[in-house]
Amino acid sequence: MSQPEKDPKTRLPGNANLAAAGLAGQIGCVVPVIILASVLAGLWLDELFATGKLITLIFVLGSLPVSIYLTFRLAMRAVKEINQSIPPPASTSLTPPKEDETSD
Repeated sequence: MSQPEKDPKTRLPGNANLAAAGLAGQIGCVVPVIILASVLAGLWLDELFATGKLITLIFVLGSLPVSIYLTFRLAMRAVKEINQSIPPPASTSLTPPKEDETSD
């Protein structure tokens, strides 16, 4: 038995909730990874160049705008996917239907 193919325009609204949960998961992983990478790279470079904690501070402060930008991009991509998964509303016409032009 074959299953009928699902039209993407007939997806359930629950998929929007799953997309939002996926977005939260992505942001929850991406932001800490960026900050952790900047801290580790900064500590390594501080030790290499004997600059105290200056490079680490610069990297951590530089990671904040990067994290904000990536969060924005992830959110915009999720909104686009959610909008594509919601079927458009049924079109309603304000003009009455045309009657046949046959005369009696």
